[in-house]
Amino acid sequence: MASLRTWFRATQPHSFVASLVGVALGTAVAWNSTRMFDLVAFLLAAIGVVCLHAATNMSNDSIDFKRGVDDLPAHLVSPFTGGARVLPDAAVSFEAHRRVWIGFFAAAALIGIVLALLRPNGWILLVLGGIGGAIGVFYTLPPFALQYHGVGEIAVAVIFGPLVVLGSYVVQTGAVGWEPLLASIPLGLLVAAFLLVNEMPEHETDPRGGKRTIPARIGLEKSVTLYEVLVATALIFLVATSLLRLVPWVAVIGLVAVLPLARARAVLRTYYREYPAHIAANAGTIQAVLLLGAGMTAAYVIAGTTAL
Repeated sequence: MASLRTWFRATQPHSFVASLVGVALGTAVAWNSTRMFDLVAFLLAAIGVVCLHAATNMSNDSIDFKRGVDDLPAHLVSPFTGGARVLPDAAVSFEAHRRVWIGFFAAAALIGIVLALLRPNGWILLVLGGIGGAIGVFYTLPPFALQYHGVGEIAVAVIFGPLVVLGSYVVQTGAVGWEPLLASIPLGLLVAAFLLVNEMPEHETDPRGGKRTIPARIGLEKSVTLYEVLVATALIFLVATSLLRLVPWVAVIGLVAVLPLARARAVLRTYYREYPAHIAANAGTIQAVLLLGAGMTAAYVIAGTTAL
């Protein structure tokens, strides 16, 4: 029987940064606007989003394993490629793995229903949660298999940007607003960039299982350019909304993400065809997601406690 450590690894917990910073950011935007904060609702939202993220990661691994996508040469396997490796390594059975990710989807749905019943205007949460749940379920599952058709980046940008941030805002306030939507866009774009750089090492192996990701479709050189466009758009959008005071000007604290992004870009430009040298770009991008999300969250707390 697999250990708890093995099951924890199966969820790919390093990726939860993308979920949790979105929940924190949406909650901070709500607090800055209304001075409202419900700790229980916040914790339920965070747990629900992580359950959905874990379920999506595991169902992705399940489909990839079944199609032979994760049958990678050793030099391509890293913490960011080839999934959690619990199925290829036979650390857990395929059927037990399937039951666990179905359970995570069910837990996320149950938490969403509880929040919808407990919070004002819960129907908004049902709509947002339903959209996020559908994207998570069909990220790799048929009939849509979004990542298999090259739209995985759009899917994660929508989930980890607008849906998570706006949803967390609604959990606290019971209303929608433009500000959490605008604040979410740089975060969603960086998460999309993270997925893109993760897919690049598998641009030749993925199509063997029918997985036509963006790197598989456009090649590595154009993928590097697209990565740079996503990152630049995220940072420019943050600066523009701050200068226009659509978000607090102190939100530019999120530009601290430039530090790991600059290193990631340099590595990617030099080693986009070389592995494992490529890994530093993956690590730098997820660090940037954390720093941008945490910086913007801190900015909203600062804006709410000072005259800035």
